[in-house]
Amino acid sequence: MNFLKRLFSKEPRIPRVNIKQRFELIGRVGQGSMSKVWRARDYTTGRVVSLKILDKVKTEELEARFIGLEKPKEGEIAVQFNHPHIVKTYEHGLTTDQEQYLVMEFIEGYNLSFLVDAQNEDMKTNCLRYIIQLGEAIQYFHDEGWIHRDICPRNIMVNNDHELKLIDFGLVVPNTPPFLQPGNRTGTAAYMAPELIKRQKTSQKIDIFSYAVTCYEMLTRRLPWKAAETMEAVLQHINSPPEHIQNLLPDLDPRIGDTIMKGLELYPQDRWQTVNDMLEPLKQAFKDQQRSAPRKTSEAQQTTADPARRKPQPDSKQARPKVRKKKKPGTSRQPGESKPESTETGQASAEKSRSASRKPERPVQKKTPRPRPEKTDDSH
Repeated sequence: MNFLKRLFSKEPRIPRVNIKQRFELIGRVGQGSMSKVWRARDYTTGRVVSLKILDKVKTEELEARFIGLEKPKEGEIAVQFNHPHIVKTYEHGLTTDQEQYLVMEFIEGYNLSFLVDAQNEDMKTNCLRYIIQLGEAIQYFHDEGWIHRDICPRNIMVNNDHELKLIDFGLVVPNTPPFLQPGNRTGTAAYMAPELIKRQKTSQKIDIFSYAVTCYEMLTRRLPWKAAETMEAVLQHINSPPEHIQNLLPDLDPRIGDTIMKGLELYPQDRWQTVNDMLEPLKQAFKDQQRSAPRKTSEAQQTTADPARRKPQPDSKQARPKVRKKKKPGTSRQPGESKPESTETGQASAEKSRSASRKPERPVQKKTPRPRPEKTDDSH
């Protein structure tokens, strides 16, 4: 019936696009389980874009799970989003080979999976900033009435301006009762919420769980549980609590650690009720970090620039370097031997040296050398 409705509907037919005539395919930049992504130049605009072409067979298999629910196509969903942390989709349609395609902004940068694994200076410096940006993107999704269902690092990009972008909407469904019913289990296994794994009724809180898993991994480079590739292995997570993030990162702000752990709660009612609720303590922790960072930098700069704040130096007389006497030819001192006492000739020579190296405060009076001086000349 749905096929007949579409067949006889008055909706205009979408023109088919010949990809090779419309685009210059510069190079492959990604490949998912259901699509291929190219860096391409659009001949009609001259703009360099990301061209995503969905695998026809796999797309049909996914859509078959939602028969009777009128699930919107990925392109129909993607063009609706307008958020700084969600990739912009300019156009969608069908190719002459009956494949769905999306034309999106091209992002110069890195996949978040790479940054999680590298843990480079960018990640260490901006990790909390990226966590907040991702949360804002997910909250926008939810405010617009959608559930993402596949929040994980491989579906996220970070551009060269340190801006995070959510890039994949293949599993997105409307946040409406027909799409929340038990049974449909789609997503990336290691990031799935327990209720989704157990084929129970779902809600937007499955995204909150996936978001918390992603945050955990961004900070620690590992998952809250041992990595699992199969659904059977993921099922074991339900009966084993995740390791507290503070055990792995003792110096982490407790507000951040506790916030993430609450997002990983087994039961949906024990998690954060909205992403905005989860973002509040994270944003406060970030603000406090930003306030303290300039103060520490300023104090370090002042200590370096202001001589009065440097480490106090000892008195000039005490700091005067010791003058090592010249040894007589053919003599040497072995470890453990006592230091020879200075002679009258040595005293006179050292006195001359001191007089030449500093301004005399008063005329030097000739003194009769003591038989055994209390200190040798090279101790001054």
